[in-house]
Amino acid sequence: MIRGLNTKRAFIGADVLAAAFAAVFCCSLAVAQVPHNDEFVQRDGTRLTLGGETFRYSGPNIEWLGLEAYGPLDSMGPRYPSHLEVDDAMDTARAMGARVIRSQTLGDSIGCGLCIEPRLGEFNPEAFRHIDYALKAAHDRGLRLIFTLAGDCANCDLSGPGEYFKDMGPNGVKAFFTDPKVIARFEEHIGALLNHKNSLTGVAYKDDPTILAWENCNVCGLFVAFTDPGAGMSKYAGWVDTIGGYIKSVDNKHLYVDNSGFFLFDKSGAVLDSKTVDAVTSEYYPHWDAAFNLGGGKTTAETFPKHAQLVTGHGKVYVVNEFGWDDTDWATPQDLEKVLATLKNDPKISGDLFWALQAHNDKFGWQPIPANVPSKEYSLHGESGQWWALYYGGVDTLVMTRDDMAARAELLRTHAFEMAGGPVPPHAIPPAPVITTKGMGLIAWRGSAGALKYSIERKDNDAAPWKVVCDRCATDSDTPWIDPKPAAGIFGAKYRVTAYNADGKPSAPSDER
Repeated sequence: MIRGLNTKRAFIGADVLAAAFAAVFCCSLAVAQVPHNDEFVQRDGTRLTLGGETFRYSGPNIEWLGLEAYGPLDSMGPRYPSHLEVDDAMDTARAMGARVIRSQTLGDSIGCGLCIEPRLGEFNPEAFRHIDYALKAAHDRGLRLIFTLAGDCANCDLSGPGEYFKDMGPNGVKAFFTDPKVIARFEEHIGALLNHKNSLTGVAYKDDPTILAWENCNVCGLFVAFTDPGAGMSKYAGWVDTIGGYIKSVDNKHLYVDNSGFFLFDKSGAVLDSKTVDAVTSEYYPHWDAAFNLGGGKTTAETFPKHAQLVTGHGKVYVVNEFGWDDTDWATPQDLEKVLATLKNDPKISGDLFWALQAHNDKFGWQPIPANVPSKEYSLHGESGQWWALYYGGVDTLVMTRDDMAARAELLRTHAFEMAGGPVPPHAIPPAPVITTKGMGLIAWRGSAGALKYSIERKDNDAAPWKVVCDRCATDSDTPWIDPKPAAGIFGAKYRVTAYNADGKPSAPSDER
């Protein structure tokens, strides 16, 4: 996301059968997504390959896998995500057909106590432990990860890159790309990541095929485009090979992605002809066209094949590391569907990733809307998760309805399976919910990845039968749920919850409580 200049940022038999079907289905889904799980995705000219076959993908950005509320402005952040949040997000991504996830905070966080690099040259073992967990969780699910090395920082004056040059004065922005001292600081950060050995697997990041690619930055070329307007970008574009050369000297196994944005501004083609870059990408939001004119013209479905032709014409792989999916970017689902069809139908486009997927909270409901500003007018034109945060199954926001969000999520799911070259399968059976709170006729539950609706059963005492008191009437936005007609002996009543997917198939019920 572009925000670096402080502008961005139930009967027993049926239950057993349902559980068994869920296990079989989930396992078959996993197998479909994990062939060659311990092999590296490679580049063959202008395409990606895995196990000798063309590798194409779609999936989400999940920025917060390493550190929550570091990029989007959040009065409660930064904070580490829980294992449950990471697991839920990855389970949701996999159920939506993802093969790849991009996460800025797996590679970049700097200048805060919980960051990878709290202060220049000082690295935080606790931050690495959270990244270690996300890497293992992705590997266990057959997912690949893109690490952004310099990304967003909402509380930094000039985003993540600014932390490397903030002592350089007015010329610091240019120094990030040209000053050997500043470049060495960034390379130290990169080296700490590449050489780190995962505490859970014992595998160094530079040797882990779960990582698809190292991405140099999050459209950091905007810094010089804004501060040195009209200047030739070729004098800065050499930075791309400087960083790529360093990465390749430490790690010659992984792909190197350029997301500087220089190729959109630099008419000389210096980045497109760079020696170290495997793939070139950019970020695409009609929402931001007025503020960030990346290369001129309005972003439309036709923008993607145009850029794909340009990049692959120089012998590089073309991928889309961020695109908007919501109604401030594409007014109707049909507009989004046209974009997705364009991405799928152009073989020069190797992959695409929407911005951005959220997860369930540990206790109940969803993670709060990131970068939340309670103004509809601002949300329509500014930086807010009110428009870009996607909750599978949908939530109502200031700019869209739950039904619209849910419908667009299904379009993204279909697209991901089609980009991978396979059929679109039935929806996975959600895991059983977990009731986390009960009292005085109120219950709350931890949401299930892939669930759209929930049914609630109650038995009034241990001898009473179960009876449905909410027949698919609740969603993850309706928890805690209040029983409208609680049992007379309210303290003796017990509840259980069942999740339903988009095909209307149930999970096993939760344990009673």
